Amino acid sequence: MKALVIALNARYTHSSLAIRYLRNALEDASAASGLALSVELRDYHITQPRLEIVRDIAAAEPDLLFFSTYIWNAELVGAVLPDVKALLPGCGIVLGGPEAGHDAAAWLAAHSEVDLVVRGPGESAAGILAAAGFRLDSFPGRTLVAPPVAFSSVPFPYREADFLALEKRYLYYESSRGCPFHCSYCLSSREDQALDEKDAATVMGEIGEMMAHAPYLIKFVDRTFNVHPERARELWRTLILRFADAGTRFHFEVHPALLAEDDFSILANAPEGLFQFEIGVQTVHARTRSAIHRNGDWDRERAAIQRLVALGTVHMHLDLIAGLPGEGMNELRCSFDEVMSLGVQQLQLGFLKGLPGTELREDASGFGAIFQKMPPYEVLETDALSSADLAELKRIEELVDGIANSGRFGKAMGTAAGSLGGWFAAYRDLSAYCARTGFDVRTRNGEKLGALLDSWKDGHGEGGGPVSPPQPE
Repeated sequence: MKALVIALNARYTHSSLAIRYLRNALEDASAASGLALSVELRDYHITQPRLEIVRDIAAAEPDLLFFSTYIWNAELVGAVLPDVKALLPGCGIVLGGPEAGHDAAAWLAAHSEVDLVVRGPGESAAGILAAAGFRLDSFPGRTLVAPPVAFSSVPFPYREADFLALEKRYLYYESSRGCPFHCSYCLSSREDQALDEKDAATVMGEIGEMMAHAPYLIKFVDRTFNVHPERARELWRTLILRFADAGTRFHFEVHPALLAEDDFSILANAPEGLFQFEIGVQTVHARTRSAIHRNGDWDRERAAIQRLVALGTVHMHLDLIAGLPGEGMNELRCSFDEVMSLGVQQLQLGFLKGLPGTELREDASGFGAIFQKMPPYEVLETDALSSADLAELKRIEELVDGIANSGRFGKAMGTAAGSLGGWFAAYRDLSAYCARTGFDVRTRNGEKLGALLDSWKDGHGEGGGPVSPPQPE
């Protein structure tokens, strides 16, 4: 019997941890049950031609297909299912992952091609499937509810052959699973997965295996890496000691309010470029943070971020979300100006997603939110942001990514911010100019962006001074 485990990643450079965990679990479970099962992986990406993916799957002639579903690939998964089933009518199709797993009834109703939807972790589902001899019709309602697993006992997902296949891609690594926080918009607000961590010695042993292959980037997918500060410090110290000159960058999502003096002392000794921190600010407004159960005081977080920036050793990405309850353009302006004034390398302006089953999605009517009916469930309108406002913010997002996040044109934008009364005002004015002139804000061409700024700056002059951000509520 042959199984194909499939990922449809957002980009070519991305890879999937989930399919490697599942491959290992399927092989172990089938061997324990005395079943002969060979498992192959496929890492596709969503920009590939759909027919190319379908034909490649069909050419493998699998008996079982496992799809890992997320908001970024759900549309494509749904599109390839009928064609795959038409070419492989006898092949059993299993869906798992957060998108199908949390909305199994909808997927089963929409796709008769699907034989089974797994709700819960694939590691435990594999054992249940093997015990049933992989007879997918053994499960009532075409649904398998898998129990939680102890993540600390889950084996290392990668095998030697994986590293060759992923040579030009990011490597993802999970040192903990679960989250102690319960932001109302986040998947973790609807999960029963308690926080579970691997100990520091295990983590460093597994990182050592990955580093033997000199990856460009190892991205920790832990939701809050430093939730237990002593463990984070031990790992940061060891990474600096062992891999300071390796040429690999390590990415972490951290909570700035949990950083203490010991952390800054350790991070001061990190070589520039070794660590990259992503910090989910989302909003600087205490009222909104309370409404969405977002833990943390902005004043304390800002002070920690300022210290990190002053160190100059950590590459910083800060996130904001447009469309949060009660937040209109003025509130977003304040958050935007606060973050831009910190001088971090990247600002990622995201848009609220109303994920099915989350508290925020259930309370959408309370702030007039309308979300897309299909993935990625992005906000279309709220009582504080019109559809036109969100379209404007989309243009601003593209301009920030092309200009600020590229590290180019900082002087020009700083001058404009001083003239126009703030960073948000400058990008908003530039966005309006692009709309009037028909400039494609999606371009990342440096010459085109430079010419845009040259033509735009004539309209606002060269005056202005340092920009002081407005104060949050």
